[in-house]
Amino acid sequence: MKCFTCLMLLLFIRNSVKSEKPFKSVPVTVKTYENDTVLLPCYIEGNEGKLRVRWYKDKTLLGDSHTPHETMPPRVQMHSNYSLQVDNLQTQDTADYTCEIIRPEPWGPVKQTHSIEVLYSPTVKTIPEDGFLEVRKGDYVDIGCETTGTPPPIVDWRKNGEPMALLEHRSRIRFRAEHRLLAGVYECIANNGVGEPARATITVVIQDAPVVTSDRTYVHTAIGLRAALAAKLEFAVPPARTAWYRDGRPVRTDDRIVQMVHDNVHHLIFRSVRKTDFGNYTFRAENKLGMADLMFRLTGVPNAASFKVDATLNKATATSFTLIWEVDSYSTIIEYNLWLRPYYGRLVTSEPDSFTTEPPANHWIKIVVPGDSSDGPIHSAIYTVRGLTPSTVYEAIVTSRNRFGWSKPSSILHFATEPGAKRH
Repeated sequence: MKCFTCLMLLLFIRNSVKSEKPFKSVPVTVKTYENDTVLLPCYIEGNEGKLRVRWYKDKTLLGDSHTPHETMPPRVQMHSNYSLQVDNLQTQDTADYTCEIIRPEPWGPVKQTHSIEVLYSPTVKTIPEDGFLEVRKGDYVDIGCETTGTPPPIVDWRKNGEPMALLEHRSRIRFRAEHRLLAGVYECIANNGVGEPARATITVVIQDAPVVTSDRTYVHTAIGLRAALAAKLEFAVPPARTAWYRDGRPVRTDDRIVQMVHDNVHHLIFRSVRKTDFGNYTFRAENKLGMADLMFRLTGVPNAASFKVDATLNKATATSFTLIWEVDSYSTIIEYNLWLRPYYGRLVTSEPDSFTTEPPANHWIKIVVPGDSSDGPIHSAIYTVRGLTPSTVYEAIVTSRNRFGWSKPSSILHFATEPGAKRH
């Protein structure tokens, strides 16, 4: 009796070991492209007699060898050797495919799982879906790109065509809109090595107060001439209301004084300047987030003079130096004030070393230089300063006066005298 029991136990153990690996085939992962055909094996070790085999796609039953009358899904068929064939692959065929063998008692079913990855080029869907986001300054910007594709794509970003230096590949970007310059066109590029990369853009608009600039706010002109004030509206989201003012009141326009806008540049044009037009003007741009004012001055006063540097004309000796300058003025220059002082570097005071005619802070010396009889608009002057100290650096500033008043000071010119004669 004991020998019979031992024999049965040995047979059971042998069959159990044999049943541990009932498959001749091994699990495979097939990576291929759309429209291809894939054959997944399900080959049985010691295949004797009729077996019952089921195939699953993930957890969905595709077919059962004992119910061949039941139709399998389109493009899918089970062969007599129990292998599964999938034709004309589509992206939705990416899944795990499991072959299950139903065995009689006392053995339970055994399974082998294969995988199909249908490789296809990436697609991109923006967040927000319409590819446009508008936020207020200080709010958070949250944009992204949802991608599909096998293998999973990696995502890179560009802003206004330039690559963004991000620490990692990411499909979503979030930042605080602290400055209007963070606005722009953001582009995500999804690439998985299959086909062409997919691209999508998101336009980010940041609402902020208007920004106004001008190339020239001090405009010199003369009676009877044409003159124009020009203010450029660099930025305004939402759009700004704009207006020109003089002394706090809106400028009244007519056939002689007109307003024009071209490429965000707002012009106030005087077709024929009158003396009453001289004065201070303000261009104002305003939206719900703020206001920007830019001050202008329309004047007959000369423009600031500019020194000319010419080695053949700026003659220097030990005690003299010849200065040359030019100034724009549509009216005759009555006189110039030439201011001089030795230059010893910036003064060590609590106040900035700016131009002033108040003695003795900066020790400027004024020289009155007569004007000319020319009507301009360009006036030239040449003056030789004498009585200077040898081997000394000086700085000079010049102002100009016509019948409308004094100009602003010129930029500072630095010059040096020659060394004096050596004593023996």
